[in-house]
Amino acid sequence: MAVALVVFARWEPLRCLYAALLFGAAEALGLALQSVGITSGYYLFNAAPYVLTLFLMLATCSPDRALAGMPQELGAAK
Repeated sequence: MAVALVVFARWEPLRCLYAALLFGAAEALGLALQSVGITSGYYLFNAAPYVLTLFLMLATCSPDRALAGMPQELGAAK
């Protein structure tokens, strides 16, 4: 999930912060719903961060976009 977060944020630290908050909110969803008494579908709510990760990677990862902003030290030849 950390690699997906960095690729989604296009290698920018401030965007990584916002993306981490988004992923953290998705993870807290299951616990928050359980605390207010919604227990049906508990396992589905706990899977929310992983579903969000897959959705964001499918929606935003084209080869050009995923490598945009990538540091040259990681071996991306342009």
